[in-house]
Amino acid sequence: MHGDLTARQKEFLDFVTSFMEEKGYPPSIREIQHAFKLKSTKGVKGHIDRLVERGYLNRKDGSARALSLPSHKIEPEKPAILIGWAPIVGRVAAGLPILAEENEDGRMPIPERFHGIEGMFWLEVHGDSMINEGILDGDYVLVRPVPFVEEGTIAVVLVDNEATVKRFYHRGDTIRLVPANDLYKVMEFHGPACASIRVAGKVAAVFRFTG
Repeated sequence: MHGDLTARQKEFLDFVTSFMEEKGYPPSIREIQHAFKLKSTKGVKGHIDRLVERGYLNRKDGSARALSLPSHKIEPEKPAILIGWAPIVGRVAAGLPILAEENEDGRMPIPERFHGIEGMFWLEVHGDSMINEGILDGDYVLVRPVPFVEEGTIAVVLVDNEATVKRFYHRGDTIRLVPANDLYKVMEFHGPACASIRVAGKVAAVFRFTG
């Protein structure tokens, strides 16, 4: 599967992938340098360049955590072994932001693949701005709380303490929250306005009641 990579490049790819699976956000170049005990970032950048060229990683300029894995569309969670429970916390808008009340409103089980990840919670979606990503009004999104997300991640983002689900992009002094419905406009923030934006977590799964 990785036959076009050197052994060292595969080590770098495995590290980035494992880091993102564990932390929920990509490592910085400095963190990769320290993990491999390298004297400078030059060697790190060389290997990362090769991984980007071969399509194993994506990279956005202008961000300290610019790496991401090739993106894929989130689909509703398929049947899986369920283990453990996570709280349902308020609501989150997939249209215009509405206040997400930070109180527990019941609990729902989580798939086994997320066993051992602390702090996960469910949020009920109200709105249709993410329908082209398979997230519908009334769905529940399972959220992994993280302070950073890679570019283009579907995330729960707080705007002045109001929550919304969007694809998140941060480049330089601009933050863009991008819907997946042509009826909605991109929410864009510049300079000081970015201080009001906080990532609450990344959307890890979608659950939908049927019937």
